[in-house]
Amino acid sequence: MKKYILLLIITIGVLGAREYRLVHLKKGARLNVRTEPIISSKTAVGSLPYNAIGIKIKECKYNKDGQEWCYINYPIGGEHIEGWVSRRYLKPMREDSRSFVYIKNFLKNFYIADEENFLDKLQVFYHFPMQQYFYKKNVSLMQLRTLKVAFYKRWPKRNYTMTYLSILKRAKNYIDVKTTVRWRIKNYKDYESGKDIQKIRLVPNSKGGFKVLAIKNLRHIVDPKEEIIENNTTIPQDTNATKQYYIKIGSFFSTPNEKYLSNITQKGFAYVIQDALQDGDIIKRLYIGPYPTEAEVTKALFKVREQINPNAYIQSF
Repeated sequence: MKKYILLLIITIGVLGAREYRLVHLKKGARLNVRTEPIISSKTAVGSLPYNAIGIKIKECKYNKDGQEWCYINYPIGGEHIEGWVSRRYLKPMREDSRSFVYIKNFLKNFYIADEENFLDKLQVFYHFPMQQYFYKKNVSLMQLRTLKVAFYKRWPKRNYTMTYLSILKRAKNYIDVKTTVRWRIKNYKDYESGKDIQKIRLVPNSKGGFKVLAIKNLRHIVDPKEEIIENNTTIPQDTNATKQYYIKIGSFFSTPNEKYLSNITQKGFAYVIQDALQDGDIIKRLYIGPYPTEAEVTKALFKVREQINPNAYIQSF
């Protein structure tokens, strides 16, 4: 009986606290969220980053082993993850909702949401009418939705990472911040990457959080594309040049390691690396060459197959 009374007191105290953060996790670790309050590979439905904040608890209880677990709700972008986590990893937050850590958490989810097709949830992050969206003023929900639909159709795969945040001004009714965001967008034929430096005005909402009132791009930087790299040096592409021959020896999701590349040069071959878009992902294609004639590349192919890759084959550009 005493145990149930104690559980009721703990539950009331837990639910009285508004939001929680994770504790007792190493940097870079993640905490599994489960469908049931037990540790099993079959119960995991997702995970939380080690520095997660803004976690809300719906209820807590003891499992059959006497361990206290809590059913939580945590926002990720425009979505939420819900499930059970061990109570020992949860600590009540003491920061004010206007603190740096709250602002950072809101903006992190704001940018993650733009990776998703969250058009029906624009009201979660934006205040309408917006005073400014890049260079458009008094933007309505319908106008922003139209802009997003066109952008999402053109670039179905998107990745945004906020790398810098500073608070420019704290006023009674708003907060101005400056962010730097690294981005990479892709479709099935092309890709772009770069970074944006933005000024964002945040206004409080009725629930004690924030909404975005205005966004202004201070700088928009697009990374140059390098089609072919030879020993880490860009080769200019000349459309009038004579056809050259290469021996393809492999495709990789990242640049091959130095040991592998050194082995190629030690055997007397020159190599080039070409970035290519395949099924929406950027891959690295590794070639040996170039050779000016078909006879020379055919002669080299026998050595390449014998010394490097037996499945190597000839391509021309």
